[in-house]
Amino acid sequence: MAGRRGPPTAAPPAYSYVTRIYKRSLRPVVLAMTVVGALWSLAFAIAGYKELATDENDNFHNLAPLAAVQGALYTLALLFQGFGIAAATTQRTRFIRIFTYLSALTTLFAVGVSFMRVVTHFTFKGDLIAECEDLAENGSVDSMFGFWTSDPGSNLNATEATSYCNDMWSRDSWAEIFLLILLIVVGLLFTSTAFAYYRQVIDPTSPVNSSRTPANQVRMDEFPAYNTPYDAPPYAPPAGPPPFDGEGKPPQYNYGGYSTFGDDKGKEEDAKNDPFSDYVTPPMPTHWAEERDVTSRT
Repeated sequence: MAGRRGPPTAAPPAYSYVTRIYKRSLRPVVLAMTVVGALWSLAFAIAGYKELATDENDNFHNLAPLAAVQGALYTLALLFQGFGIAAATTQRTRFIRIFTYLSALTTLFAVGVSFMRVVTHFTFKGDLIAECEDLAENGSVDSMFGFWTSDPGSNLNATEATSYCNDMWSRDSWAEIFLLILLIVVGLLFTSTAFAYYRQVIDPTSPVNSSRTPANQVRMDEFPAYNTPYDAPPYAPPAGPPPFDGEGKPPQYNYGGYSTFGDDKGKEEDAKNDPFSDYVTPPMPTHWAEERDVTSRT
C-alpha cells in the first residue's frame, strides 16, 4: 500500500478539455456514446456480411476479403461497445479502465475500415462499377464500397447502368472522404471522453465520486442505526444539556458524574488513598526568605 500511486490532482492536457466543458459526471455521456457506437457497429457489421455474400455470389473475389474484414472488425467493435455499456452501468473501476483501451481500439477499427473503404473506392474502381452495373440491371444497387444509394427504381439497360454507376461513383467519392474525416473527429472525442470518465472514477474529489463519500452517505441515510424506530433519525438526540454548574469537562474516572460547587468528595477520596497524607512537612527555613551579608564577621 505504501508504493501505491496516489489519486490524480489534474487531468492531463490530452483530454482535460472534456472536464472543463462538462463539470459533472461523464457517466451519462459515456453511456449515450457507447449505445450510439453499438448501433453504428451493428449496422456496419450487418452491411459488411451482406456485401460479402453479394461479392461471392457475383464472383467479385477482390472485394469479398475487404467486406469480410469490415464485418469482422465491426463485430469486435460491437462487442467492445457492449462491454462499455456494462462497465458504465456497474461503475466498476477495473471494467472502466479496460473499456478506455477498448474504446481506443474501437476508434482504430472504425477509422481503419473507413480508410480501407476510401482506398478500395479508388483502387478497385472497375470492380465496383462492374458490380454496380450488374446490380442496377437487376433493379437494385446494394454495394457497401462507395455506393450508398437506393434502388434505381426500375431495371436499367447496359448503357443506363453504366451512366448511372459512374455518376454514383463520382458522387460517393466525396461521401467516403467525408466519412473518414468524421470518424476521426468523433473517434478522438469518444476516446477522450472515455479516458476522462476513467479519471473521474479514480479521483475521489470528482463529481462522479461525490455521492460515495462517507459524509454524503450518512447525509443520505444510507447507513442508518440498527433497529431504529419508525420515523426516527439515525442518531437519537441527547436527553438534555449537561449540568449548568459543572466544570465543563468529562466525568472523572474515580467516582463518575459531574462535580458541583462545594463537592469535596474527590478530594476526600484522594486523601484516603494517599499513605503520606498525615505526614507533616517541616517548615521552610527562614534563610531562604531573608538575605544575609556574607562579608560581615558579626
